[in-house]
Amino acid sequence: MNAVPRISRRIFRCLRTGLIGTSFIALAGAGIASAQTDSVYTVGDVNVDRTADTAAAAREQAIAAGHDIAFRRLMARLVPENRRTALPALSLAEITPLVLSFEIDSEKTSSVRYLGTLKFRFRRGDVREFLQNSGIGFAETRSKPVLLLPVYDFAGAKLLWDDPNPWFEAWQAVPPSDGLVPVRLPAGDLADLRDISAEQASAGNADQLALIAERYGASAVLVAEASVTTDPVSGARTLTVATRYFGGTSDGRTSVRSFSYAGEETDEAVIGRAAMQVARQIEEDWKRENLIQFDNQSSLIADVALADLRQWVELRRKLQGIAFLQNWQLVAISRRSASVRLTYYGDAEQLRIALAQRDLVLEQGAVDWVLRDSRQARAAAPDPMSPEGTSNVPASEAPVSSDAGFPASPSSDERPDGVPAR
Repeated sequence: MNAVPRISRRIFRCLRTGLIGTSFIALAGAGIASAQTDSVYTVGDVNVDRTADTAAAAREQAIAAGHDIAFRRLMARLVPENRRTALPALSLAEITPLVLSFEIDSEKTSSVRYLGTLKFRFRRGDVREFLQNSGIGFAETRSKPVLLLPVYDFAGAKLLWDDPNPWFEAWQAVPPSDGLVPVRLPAGDLADLRDISAEQASAGNADQLALIAERYGASAVLVAEASVTTDPVSGARTLTVATRYFGGTSDGRTSVRSFSYAGEETDEAVIGRAAMQVARQIEEDWKRENLIQFDNQSSLIADVALADLRQWVELRRKLQGIAFLQNWQLVAISRRSASVRLTYYGDAEQLRIALAQRDLVLEQGAVDWVLRDSRQARAAAPDPMSPEGTSNVPASEAPVSSDAGFPASPSSDERPDGVPAR
């Protein structure tokens, strides 16, 4: 491997074909961030292939297998890996009532064979009840996108956009994320080269990291730096991977993992194995931190500054996707502000993280908490008792949103994706 940094062949190919600029952003992360489903409880791209005596029998068997595959993928998405062994095995007859609907995206048949790609939508409330009754902790808060920068240390040089970069290539081979954390890889084009260097990423240059994160629409950047060391005595080789988050709700979190070489294992094999395990660890860490604690219920009052009715409607829409909210209640409202009581599962920090994924900021004010849109300019906590037409709402008359729904909302199985059902 040539360790001298140089312009990546990926960039050269871009120059040769004229594919320079922001058009590459649409393709960024195609290796690991594509095929994100619209809802946590929707499982798509379920591929089935069955052969039987007749085409009809093969189709029936394939759809039955699709139910099982989709349910297993849903459990892998929601339940931490160390708890999945405790999941009870379900038969097709037990899985079917948990499915709201399924559709066939594509199919091919012969006289004895059926191949198809299916999509399943599960009943959120029923799945929740199944997991709770089974004593299985789970998470359903989807993270905002995370941009991953794979820096590789080799022969005293730090490689990022250089070609070859085996650590970057290993991440390109990681399958698309099917979990709660959409991880994006940069395209490795000239815009990336302009935004940040390997040295700046390794040093945690805040300005450059924020620049590339904004361009990719990511809430945080995860710098994953890998290096291979050799023990001078035994000659044993070890791959060390250090990860650190910049920005987002995990800002500053670091971890270091080591991967030993087994026998005649090659660099490519160890680096590939490490990328897969780190990707899995990203998911597992997020799930453990966002487990819904149904046995721990609390409430708080938050003040919201309102410029117009549109902001109130937008706030209501965003609250629909918060898994930790058991319900919310309007306490007071005026022309310029409102106060709401949020009843939630777990602790305030978990609620804060979940709200942040919906661009909502929860902060401790002088008296009550303050809830605001993160994209709005920071404002002083509103006074819900200001004389601007404030009205206190009696508890018996206050609209209550059960499980983050709203009055006259559709049934749990007909609600928009992401609306809690229990």
